[in-house]
Amino acid sequence: MCGILGVFQPGQTPDPQWIEAMLLRLAHRGPDGQGRFLEGPVGLGHARLSIIDLEQGQQPLFSQDERYVLVANGEIYNAPELRADQMAQGYRFRSGSDCEAILPFAGQAPERLAQALEGMFAFALYDRQAQSLTLVRDRFGIKPLYYCLLQPGLAFASEIKALLPCLPTPQVDSLAIARFLQINFNAGEKTAFQGIQRLPPGGYLHMDAQGRITQGVWWSLTEQLARTTPFKGSLNDAVEVFDQKLQASLNRHLRSDVPVGLFLSGGVDSGILATELARLPAQQGRPKAWSLGFESDSVQDEAQAAAEIAQASGLELELIRVNPIDLFQRLVYTTWAADELMGDFASLPTLVLAEAASQSHKVVLSGEGGDEVFAGYGRYRMSSVQRWFYALRAPGSGGFRTRGRFDRKALLAWMRPELRESLQQHWREPFQRSWHEARHLGHLQRMQSTDIHTWLVDDLLVKADRMLMVEGVEGRVPYLDTELALWGLSLPPALKIQGRLGKQVPRAWLAQHQAGVNATGRKKGFSVPVVDWVRSLNRQQMVYVFQRSELIQQGFDLAVVQAYLQKAPLLSKQVVEPLAALLQLAIWEKLFLQHAGRQPPKRVEPLSWLLDSE
Repeated sequence: MCGILGVFQPGQTPDPQWIEAMLLRLAHRGPDGQGRFLEGPVGLGHARLSIIDLEQGQQPLFSQDERYVLVANGEIYNAPELRADQMAQGYRFRSGSDCEAILPFAGQAPERLAQALEGMFAFALYDRQAQSLTLVRDRFGIKPLYYCLLQPGLAFASEIKALLPCLPTPQVDSLAIARFLQINFNAGEKTAFQGIQRLPPGGYLHMDAQGRITQGVWWSLTEQLARTTPFKGSLNDAVEVFDQKLQASLNRHLRSDVPVGLFLSGGVDSGILATELARLPAQQGRPKAWSLGFESDSVQDEAQAAAEIAQASGLELELIRVNPIDLFQRLVYTTWAADELMGDFASLPTLVLAEAASQSHKVVLSGEGGDEVFAGYGRYRMSSVQRWFYALRAPGSGGFRTRGRFDRKALLAWMRPELRESLQQHWREPFQRSWHEARHLGHLQRMQSTDIHTWLVDDLLVKADRMLMVEGVEGRVPYLDTELALWGLSLPPALKIQGRLGKQVPRAWLAQHQAGVNATGRKKGFSVPVVDWVRSLNRQQMVYVFQRSELIQQGFDLAVVQAYLQKAPLLSKQVVEPLAALLQLAIWEKLFLQHAGRQPPKRVEPLSWLLDSE
């Protein structure tokens, strides 16, 4: 686990200062060391968090014949099997690094290069003989990879902030702003910066010595699902298969030369991981878990449920209690760490947990993907009448993911006409595209696939990767094991949803293996007291913040916003979230447009920081 970066300029020699500037911006992802490779048209950098082969796993890594140079981020979970097979064929490895298992496949075409790999990864492979560069990202986009085109060539990095030195003057993509305002994240391949793009999940990009680009997808979820035989059997049969595939996934995800812990909530997904972690003899001593509780009764607190699961599973639990309003003193820092224009307030407790885990662990498991794979969200249980109505409002959407938070007429009145048009017409495009690509699947699978290609990869996995990596912790997501995920998605609707409850198979498994734990409760998710926080803020200071933001001034009629703030005796819940989004946008703007991605204080009152002239 680490951060990777590079510059490739056919016919030129990259400026070494670029590599150093980019490495500096990724130092938090790799506190255990840095590596560099500069030769001809390429410069590569690597910031290392050592998990496997602690002594000799430094990167860049070189192939047996030294033709290929690799920098990689992530974990190859089937590396032991791949290495054994390649060694039997005479290949000689230079280290015990799991990522070195990529190099024997280096001579294959980009679309076949990663087919044998199982895990989470993003890597860059440089061919010294052909003077070409290939970028590859894992199947579900668990690990991030961004790139921007140069004149000539391209630059790439694990985080956007590392690419900012390569842009003459960073410019914002207005459509990305609109998407953020509507749904709290920016879905699709374009980022909030013009010219900086995401490599898509299962995607590759190849640039040859003449600067010509070949780009495509080496693995497609919808194509795989179309070829996957639907599960046929009873609920009991499915629970038995789930048990086998879960054990196999956990065995792979526990491969590490350092201890592996768990983020534990009171929910089904992490409860299953806790139960299974305690069953597997993979670690010495009691596995450790971390959970978060609030010093308040105003928000949902799952600490008691987490404690019960930990006790039943024999886990050592560290419970971190925080004041729910003080939590927002980390908002500026989490916005910087997130890198993306992504406003998920669950980043705040996730960062607190990562900070606590980092004191003793470098690897933790978490439950991302469980709701998408096994249909846990309430939006999967909409009636056909609801779906028909929403589909009329948003053609091409299937009635799924059609509502944005600024859709109300009163809120649209806050906006200038140009932003209003983008909000109303264009923000749904990534969801409509994903819906169309899954047209050969069943309705429930289409919803799950659309969420995996948008919400999961561009929000939840961003949150998990950035909040953990900024604390030097690797997050592993067992529910996104390829075999387990494809099997879960192939289940018939009746084994996913019954009545008002989803995740039928995981719930049945938990009921069988963890007596006394409630496996029938509805999904709640992280509670963060956003309403209480926004209502506690000084309204005139909020107006001053909005007046200082060029992005907000360009898109909003501040006189209308100010008039609303002055006349409303209590900020309704319907406007709290939009106001919070504007504050997050102002924070992001100051961090990345005014301060060029410079790291802010770890704790600071957001409004005071925004109004500070420094």
